[in-house]
Amino acid sequence: MQNESKFAKQLTLALDGVQQAMTHKDVAAKVHVSNGQLTRLANGQRKGDKNTRVSLAKTLQSVWLNFSGARKDYGTPSFMKDRTKHDDVMAALFQQRKEENDRRSLEESFDEAMTTKPELRSPQQTLLIRDYFREYVEEIGAEETDIAMKAKYAGEDIQSVFDAYNKRIGG
Repeated sequence: MQNESKFAKQLTLALDGVQQAMTHKDVAAKVHVSNGQLTRLANGQRKGDKNTRVSLAKTLQSVWLNFSGARKDYGTPSFMKDRTKHDDVMAALFQQRKEENDRRSLEESFDEAMTTKPELRSPQQTLLIRDYFREYVEEIGAEETDIAMKAKYAGEDIQSVFDAYNKRIGG
């Protein structure tokens, strides 16, 4: 039975994208798995461990696999994938702006609610605090999608930018 995980979907897309540069057999050899194991990972029939996911993302040079792996391994927000929108740089840009505007529209009321003692908060303030964080996480997902799509469109290697950032000031 096929597992519909984000990582498996992104692995399939990444493998499809490297067919001219290297074969699936080449990828499997670099990652130290069998060709059959690689196929099962891409089909979602096998999950693979963290080291395998990291190795696949590096070998395939896929920031999308990195986002999906971090989501699976650490529970961090992943990129945003809206099936009702185009899968292109403009849709990512517009979605990122929408999510940022949604969060910012709550900011002033959120600040007021947060500075109110918890026992004195109204039910609306309590809901607002919850909604604010939900909006913030949606914005993070939209930001990740936006930067990756823009880098792809521009022909830039965003992973090298992430690596430099992490080396310089990342935690």
